[in-house]
Amino acid sequence: MTQENNRQEFLVFTLGPKRAFAITTLKVREIVTTRQFNQIPGSHPCVVGTMPLRGHTLTVIDLASAIGMRSDECRQVVVCEVQGKLFGLLVTGIDTIHYCNSNDVAAMPSRLGDSSYSSGVIRRDHDLVQVLDLERILNETVGLNANRQVEDFILTPETLSEIRGQRILICDDSRFARRQLAMVLEQHGIDYHSAPNGRAALETLQRQANAGVPIQILVSDIEMPELDGYQLATTVRGEECLKETYIILHTSLNSDVCRRYTESSGANEGLCKFDPEALLAAIARGAHHD
Repeated sequence: MTQENNRQEFLVFTLGPKRAFAITTLKVREIVTTRQFNQIPGSHPCVVGTMPLRGHTLTVIDLASAIGMRSDECRQVVVCEVQGKLFGLLVTGIDTIHYCNSNDVAAMPSRLGDSSYSSGVIRRDHDLVQVLDLERILNETVGLNANRQVEDFILTPETLSEIRGQRILICDDSRFARRQLAMVLEQHGIDYHSAPNGRAALETLQRQANAGVPIQILVSDIEMPELDGYQLATTVRGEECLKETYIILHTSLNSDVCRRYTESSGANEGLCKFDPEALLAAIARGAHHD
């Protein structure tokens, strides 16, 4: 994804009978051909096993089966990095690398709710390609940080009181990721607004500012449909009524990518998902920010 040029880059692949899906190339490390897998007793039915790869042991997931499709003959494994961990995604075939503008990626209709494993859809000339919500898929198959908890003792009562006085907006296109964020805040009695993509977040920020109750802390994912987190942060910094917002970019991308986008977008902090203590500490810093 070349954020500075309002461009996004996706790996498009097929599952089952030639249905096309995509994930951002920022999560892709490499693509390898299928080899034998070591079985994991008691694992999720969609986990086909593990495979060694240059010092790592990858858990490999049958992606078609994980999203409720009939599994087909699969020959390739997409090695991806999510929340600092490497996984293998078994796919039928590789289609292409697709480049597009952010406004060519639309959010999934909210009426689909939990029935969809996609967070957005890419408009191509001849078809539509669904962008998969890897965090949800990995949570359901391998328990990606599913139930991480954090205790109140890490925050002093004074700091917790200051945080509870802040107007906070969380923004992520992954329903699973939003639930993770919400769980941490709700566990500590912290109120918040929520948005499923950057466009909706910007509308909330502008509406709150116009009403005289501006959002003070924004926690946003980076790769999202319609308006990504990088564009959201740069837009917020460019609008007079929003420029004082404390921006925390919160992403499943690796730390180098997170740091680069944080610095270039004007965000205050960048965090790699998902560390509840680091998230609360960043929000606390935002509460103390002048």
